[in-house]
Amino acid sequence: MRVLLKGTNIKLLESTREYVDTKLVKMTKKFLARDNEPIALNIEVGKTTRHHKTGKVFRAETNLKIGKTLLRAEALGESLNEAIDLLEEELEREIKKFKERKRALMLKGARRLKGK
Repeated sequence: MRVLLKGTNIKLLESTREYVDTKLVKMTKKFLARDNEPIALNIEVGKTTRHHKTGKVFRAETNLKIGKTLLRAEALGESLNEAIDLLEEELEREIKKFKERKRALMLKGARRLKGK
């Protein structure tokens, strides 16, 4: 698994790297442990603007490439950790949806073969 972390309009601290690793990278590895396809996880965290101080100014975005399939998730939050937490939930939903679709296609093919 290839992981790339990028910061936009903020300086990436070691604590941010560790938080992203515990929240996103470990969760992705847990869900996609059995797949033999190459996996690339690109994560971008940062501020949406430089001059706003309050509100949902922190943004987290991820692109998860599994073989030829691209899964995207975005989240906005009032703090960087909140944006990463929301991103984790959305990415988890995307991965589960992808895996369920893959499983449903396999079962559909198996039913078709059994009927013949």
